[in-house]
Amino acid sequence: MSRLSRNILWNLAGQAVLLGLGLLAVRVVFRQLGADAFGLILFAQTASFVLIGMLDLGISSTIVREVAAHLETERAYVLELLRTGTSIYWGAYLLLAATVVLAAPALVTHWVHLGTMDAASATQLVRILLLGALLTLPRSLYASLFRGRQAMGVNNVIESGALAIQQLGIIVILARGGGVFNVAVWFSGSYVLSVLAYLVMASRVVPTSALMPGYSAMAVRRNLRFSLHMVSTSSLGMLLGQTDKLLVSKLMPIGALGTYGFAATLVAAVARVTSSIVLAAFPSFSDLFHRFDHAALLAQYRKVHALVTFGTAPLFAALTFAGLPLLTYVFNASTARLLLAPLIVLCLGSYLNATLSAPYIVSLAVGRPQIAARQNFLALFAVLPVAVALTMWLGLVGAAGSWLVYQLFAYAYGLPRICRECLHLPVRSWYLHILKLLGLIAGTYGISFALAHDASAGMLAVAYAAASIAYVAVGLKVVGADLRPALGEFVGEPTGRVEAA
Repeated sequence: MSRLSRNILWNLAGQAVLLGLGLLAVRVVFRQLGADAFGLILFAQTASFVLIGMLDLGISSTIVREVAAHLETERAYVLELLRTGTSIYWGAYLLLAATVVLAAPALVTHWVHLGTMDAASATQLVRILLLGALLTLPRSLYASLFRGRQAMGVNNVIESGALAIQQLGIIVILARGGGVFNVAVWFSGSYVLSVLAYLVMASRVVPTSALMPGYSAMAVRRNLRFSLHMVSTSSLGMLLGQTDKLLVSKLMPIGALGTYGFAATLVAAVARVTSSIVLAAFPSFSDLFHRFDHAALLAQYRKVHALVTFGTAPLFAALTFAGLPLLTYVFNASTARLLLAPLIVLCLGSYLNATLSAPYIVSLAVGRPQIAARQNFLALFAVLPVAVALTMWLGLVGAAGSWLVYQLFAYAYGLPRICRECLHLPVRSWYLHILKLLGLIAGTYGISFALAHDASAGMLAVAYAAASIAYVAVGLKVVGADLRPALGEFVGEPTGRVEAA
């Protein structure tokens, strides 16, 4: 089995372990602490994602790229880059922490709409939650080191372990009668544990001095252009990716953010399968590009793209079929029916996003982050106004629709440029491949769900299984020319064969 395959399996296994624990923890939190507390937890996570995205500065992607390409040949340079990243990331965390302490009262008063919780308690809760969640920023520095070394097992053991401890701890605290502040402290403490675990493991890979703050003007100059483009890409991309939840938190009661945010979290859990695959491939893409082996790079891209586009559709479909029973278990029947339509729209948008993931990672590997940066800048004017209008008009369905609109914009602007400038493939063949798959999905899963969506959980499972059999059987015929060679090579090493995808 190739290193790429092992890394993908590590990433997938880590996500699978967490999904079951997350479902149980959410059920317990929602039912014992109420909608306000649950909504504030989701709000803190959303706010931290946006703030981290804005202050990431493209350093994590830069470190993955540079470690993959240069750790063995220019070790001193990479160590200086790590020291510089340490200074920037921990400095940014301290800045964000001070901002959170000062701004929490204004956030609670002027942004969220509380139901039963008083403002003073909500303010303190937001502070505790955000101070922990924002540790994801410096943690991403150490995660990037191991991603660059293609050692995804370390990432998944630490991050999945920390999240599992977090979810189990929450369940135990509530079972023993603990309150919302006990949960918040444990929530933040799990992030501290994950950072400490990364520091211990990183010290076994690089000298301890490389994990201390420092500054290298040479390392900054060498990566400045790439990082500046990644600043725009990461910050605007995070903002656009969290727009739906930010709008729900502003325009609707905080409890609505909790339930909608959970539905979005379920979809994101499935979407992390995609990110697990493409993040595992990023170091390999970067290494092949720096060796000027475009044929092998394109062959590797085809394997990853085929796996993502064909392999993730059944996962999003499974969530759609399971949506009503699952949401009823976590919340109640009326809330589940309210969330089903937004869940379906989110699944469709996330599948389109999955089809774009491999081309996007290739664009970063070949040093063209400006494509995504330009796309996200233009999306501020093309997508955000539509997102606001859709949310005000259609509520939760409209908020989910804004994520779909963003993907369609990326199809129209970013994808053609990546095909021309990075992959050197005709964009028409790329669109044709995706259209075939979308038609296949609609003709199998779409028809089956339309016929069985009101049925019992058992009948939904039967309908999903029948649709999956049809999807695989027909898929191998409809897109077999593109799919079979890529999947057949997946467990091996790049062959260098070049075919249109």
